[in-house]
Amino acid sequence: ARRCFPSSTAPARALFGFSRQPTRKQKPPDFDPGLKEMLQLGQALAKHERPPERSILISAFTSFVLDKQENERVAVEDSQIGLLLTTFRYLQDTQNEQGGLGLSVGEMVNAMSLLTGTGVRRAVETTNTVALARSLYDEVNRKEDLTAEYRHQGLKTLIEVLAAKKKPTEARALLEEQWTEDPASTDRKQWINIILGFAKVDEQDQMIKTIEIMEGHDISFDSQAHQYVVEFYASNKNVEMTKKWYDYGVVNGLKPTQRTLRRVLGVCIYNNELEWGEPLLRSLVDGELSNAKDSKAYWKLVLQWAAAKGKSVEELDRLLNVMIQKTVEQGMDVRPDIGLINSLIAFATFKNDPYTAERYLALGRRWGLEPDSKTLLLQLDYRISSGDLDGAKAAYDELKGRELETDADLKFINRLIVAMCNQKPLKYNVLMELVDDLTERKARLNPETVSALALVHLQRGELHDLIDLLNTHVYRFEANARLFICHDLIQSCFDRSMLTARIWDAYNILRQTFREMDLETRTKMIVEFFERGRSDMATHVFGHIRHLDSPDIKPTLETYVLVFEGIAKAADAESLALVHNMLKLDATVEPNTKLYNALMLAYMGCGDPRQALIFWDDIIHSREGPTYNSIQIALRACGDAPFGERQARDIWSRLKRFDIRVTGEIHAAYIGALAGQALFDECTELIDNAKKEAGLTPDVLM
Repeated sequence: ARRCFPSSTAPARALFGFSRQPTRKQKPPDFDPGLKEMLQLGQALAKHERPPERSILISAFTSFVLDKQENERVAVEDSQIGLLLTTFRYLQDTQNEQGGLGLSVGEMVNAMSLLTGTGVRRAVETTNTVALARSLYDEVNRKEDLTAEYRHQGLKTLIEVLAAKKKPTEARALLEEQWTEDPASTDRKQWINIILGFAKVDEQDQMIKTIEIMEGHDISFDSQAHQYVVEFYASNKNVEMTKKWYDYGVVNGLKPTQRTLRRVLGVCIYNNELEWGEPLLRSLVDGELSNAKDSKAYWKLVLQWAAAKGKSVEELDRLLNVMIQKTVEQGMDVRPDIGLINSLIAFATFKNDPYTAERYLALGRRWGLEPDSKTLLLQLDYRISSGDLDGAKAAYDELKGRELETDADLKFINRLIVAMCNQKPLKYNVLMELVDDLTERKARLNPETVSALALVHLQRGELHDLIDLLNTHVYRFEANARLFICHDLIQSCFDRSMLTARIWDAYNILRQTFREMDLETRTKMIVEFFERGRSDMATHVFGHIRHLDSPDIKPTLETYVLVFEGIAKAADAESLALVHNMLKLDATVEPNTKLYNALMLAYMGCGDPRQALIFWDDIIHSREGPTYNSIQIALRACGDAPFGERQARDIWSRLKRFDIRVTGEIHAAYIGALAGQALFDECTELIDNAKKEAGLTPDVLM
């Protein structure tokens, strides 16, 4: 009889059947508005099935765009842009004269503006974004009643997308064309975007050329434009290019803005470029700082600079007193605020120096400055980095009572959750308190956080919680993030301390959640179940692969060989019949000698040597023919098959007739075949004559 699969989540029966827990309902997959319908379209097109109605797809397209524009801080993944592109092209291909495309010009321009948002800027890939922007723009331009406003807005958006997505040359050509037609419809910011686009692809010559084109059109590369370029390189932590472009502005007669100056000095502080930045700091101290107009902004730089020079907390305290006294002498009473202390704590955090960070915090308290939200975020950051998770949790608890304008705390809370998941011993209740807080806020977890929590739920056998977690988050992630989570969970399935029943449950959750799980990973699961002595589970995994719709995830000949060899060791006749029937129906696999060898082993292992020898006949009549391994397996089958000595003698005579070299293994296998048929006299004779006839010395194997 077939073994049933034990479940690690089987409910326990209460006394007399009373007080049984109600069945828990699984949380359905959580999709962004419109995403589910666009996914269904993609699947239908791939399988040549009937897609959703056009009206449903039009609504899905517009609702997804509106939702993402209302939630700009949430990243738009490239795969989601790809679904928008697929949907839009489908709507184009299926439009008719009466109904048209189904999207208004305003809705299409609105979709284009989404592509320039902060969420899309974070996407790694660019192909889908550029393709969608072009498709939308081309469709908008085909409208006969298109207003000049919509045309200019569409072109401006396309130029911005091309510049941001590594197509600055094309963007510049379009902008020049637009300037020629209507100079008033262009602005300096568009030219700056193109300069930054060339910066992204590291084409310095084209940046200079773009500046020359700007100036040829009487659009100056001013201090504000200079600031944008310097800030770009500073934000990307490119120290050399930050210095180069700062110098470019100075050499060309531009006076750097105070924001540019502060940004460059910040780069010097955080990248140990103090010698290069010393003249800049001196000019700042002698100039703007002496005015005391914006003293606090410059105090931060001066104090951070002193900290970078290695000054102690006490020395910084004295320096602060000196700067205060200087402003008093100028008739202004400027006092330090918590922002000043935060700048020092931020630098100590960057230097991975939590001890000094705490001393800076104490310095602030001596000045009567209480921590604000920014202080607590920094404290949360450096305490997590130093492994002080209890301290980090205390900072988080204090932070909960503060108002935050944005979700600035989310990345730190995600880090804290991951750290607590890896903490030994696990403080489960404290961990779940953090997770519940984020759930109440409807905040999104990072892939690393989802992976860490999923492992905790799996190890504790909380499979319903695991399903809810995955359904809530993974359908929003990019393909690489999904594979990262899947890989971590699969790796845990190879932990032999984990119960087999729990591994089986985990596998079933994963195969339903991550349908893109590749063949190699699924094959590893087959091997794992065979090694755990569960050939029935291994066979079911193989069956799941066999019935997948994806043409990229189908069992290969090597997969069949692996499964048959596993079945041979397990002696599982029912699994053998199941997989062999699948092979007979699989037109994509052409049997060869290697596969026939595996089939012989499987049928021998399941006690049917006669059937195994039928595959030997297939081998000797095939173009490829037998290998030494085939001969050994066939001779082993002869030892167990009824009247197997006849087949064994036939094989032996063929070897002699065709003058095939007989190895020690084959000689021993032939002796074993005869011994299996109780022909011991012949066996003795073969052993005695081994040296003379085959040049072999009798050994234990014979």
